[in-house]
Amino acid sequence: MTSATSEGSAGAGSASVADGTRPLLRVDELSVVLGGSRAVNSVSLSLDRGVVLGVVGANGSGKTTLLRAIAGLVEPEPGNGGIAIFSSGGIAPISSGRSVAEADGGLGPGSGEPGLERLSQRDRARMIAYMPQQADSHPFSVFEAVLMGRYPHLGRFQLEGAGDRAMAWEAMERTGVTEFADRKIDELSGGERQRVVLARVLVQQADLLLMDEPTAALDLRHQMLTMDLVREEAVGRGAGAIVVMHDLSLAARFCDRLILLNGGRKVADGSPWEVLTPDNLRSAFGVEGLVEPDPVTGRPHVLLLGSESSSQEDRVGSGRRVHLICGAGSGRELMHQLRVAGYTVTAGVLGTGDSDREAADRLGVGYVSAPPFSGITDEQHSEHRELVRAADHVVLLPMAVGVNNLRNLEAVLTAESLMMVEPPDGGKVADFAGGRALELRRELIDRVGQVPESAVLFELARVGRE
Repeated sequence: MTSATSEGSAGAGSASVADGTRPLLRVDELSVVLGGSRAVNSVSLSLDRGVVLGVVGANGSGKTTLLRAIAGLVEPEPGNGGIAIFSSGGIAPISSGRSVAEADGGLGPGSGEPGLERLSQRDRARMIAYMPQQADSHPFSVFEAVLMGRYPHLGRFQLEGAGDRAMAWEAMERTGVTEFADRKIDELSGGERQRVVLARVLVQQADLLLMDEPTAALDLRHQMLTMDLVREEAVGRGAGAIVVMHDLSLAARFCDRLILLNGGRKVADGSPWEVLTPDNLRSAFGVEGLVEPDPVTGRPHVLLLGSESSSQEDRVGSGRRVHLICGAGSGRELMHQLRVAGYTVTAGVLGTGDSDREAADRLGVGYVSAPPFSGITDEQHSEHRELVRAADHVVLLPMAVGVNNLRNLEAVLTAESLMMVEPPDGGKVADFAGGRALELRRELIDRVGQVPESAVLFELARVGRE
């Protein structure tokens, strides 16, 4: 028998970017039941060509099950949702649930839209490339394993041609695995296997890339390389990618959109700035965190402060003391964040009834007690200065200052590590001390500058590493 050869035809995966009237993928009210419980609960999403969508959430939130359902590897709950790819050849439903095509007004036979039957394994592999969390071990060579990505594009009894082999070698060069070409997969480390699987995904040239924690086993350099390649495939080739990720800052850097899963449900969907909020980190992950622009990329960067269940030694502020000069509620939120981050926190002179004093009592923050609306005595001032001297860092909040609490400002003049927090929204600090408060603040600003309150935890973490 004579076998035909392929010269590397890209097949369905080489389709040009669609006209924008339809998404590449649509998932409609998808639910998946595993072991008698819903691992995915009524999740809907859409994905356009050229877009990298990140899926984030705590362990057990349904991320992998969602990806496997889209890949056709697990069945959705019968009659409860559908999954469809809008390929260059029409709509192709993947799931056995209600077809998305039905929800689009009867597209299908008679509508001029072909491909409404369930996908065959070969058709699915031409359209969808799936990268699991862990690469399987097998005795094939690296080159053979990567070349397997071309199989969906070959006819029956057809062998790989020179073009297919060239594509495989190019993918191996892009993922940095050519040095392993003749080695067996089961001789490689976990990270090396992941890079081989990534090369196989690239050579598959599918419309839709589904990647389950593709950076989990990789060092920092190859994490960046992997995500760069995913973006190149989406933007340069007009594919779409859904990537499950645990590193939130890496997800924010490389993904155009994020969806956040919690208990199998989608609880947030939007830009990284919209999804990665302190409230979402708290509710979905059970951690306290801050989100600030990365100083290099400008993309969101997540600083995890810890959780109430974290051991003290594991927290970023363990072993360090921060003293706050605050009042009238200016320090409440920062007190909480610092305590969660593991810092020992103290505060200045706080009068009875002050909302910062009430917060300090709830959080176990030490402070100097004073009667309401009374001036700071010499004894209180001396006690306050002792707290300032004992602190590793002093933070002055933009509180209103009058003659009764002016000495709170004077106590920080000798602080060795001082951080000034700027007033919110470019406002000014109220001075009821005849201009003396603003004079002291200007003196301190000239000395150390100012930072927004949202940057305080980042600055403290940076200083603590120096």
